[in-house]
Amino acid sequence: MVKVDENEKKLLEAALRTMGNAYVLWGFRVGAAVLAENGEIYEGCNVESWVSGLGICAERCAVNHAILHGNRKIKEVAIVMDADKGKAPRPCGACLQYIYDFAASPKIKIVVAKAGNGKILVDSVEVKTIEDLLPFPFRK
Repeated sequence: MVKVDENEKKLLEAALRTMGNAYVLWGFRVGAAVLAENGEIYEGCNVESWVSGLGICAERCAVNHAILHGNRKIKEVAIVMDADKGKAPRPCGACLQYIYDFAASPKIKIVVAKAGNGKILVDSVEVKTIEDLLPFPFRK
């Protein structure tokens, strides 16, 4: 089991809560939460469309929520997805780049977990950095 600090616990709880708002047509529910530079937590969920490319991932939704409230730097990210999906929770490539674009540090932590029966499955929690998941980000 991975040890998480208080901020990470709060982020995971916020992501879990928000996952319930996901609008899923063909995929699976995902909730995300970001810790912004002002110390506030902003949440997001995935919103799907029948038209490919029109939806938004939970991670980008959460980052956009922070930006909407005047925060352009993200200090940490948490992502929670349904446990019944076989794969480990990971942001897609577009979300990784977006997190990188707004990260307060190139070592930003991304905490991922699965949820079942309304709870975080503690054995599924992993803490990664953006560098682990996106070793070659696009830069100007």
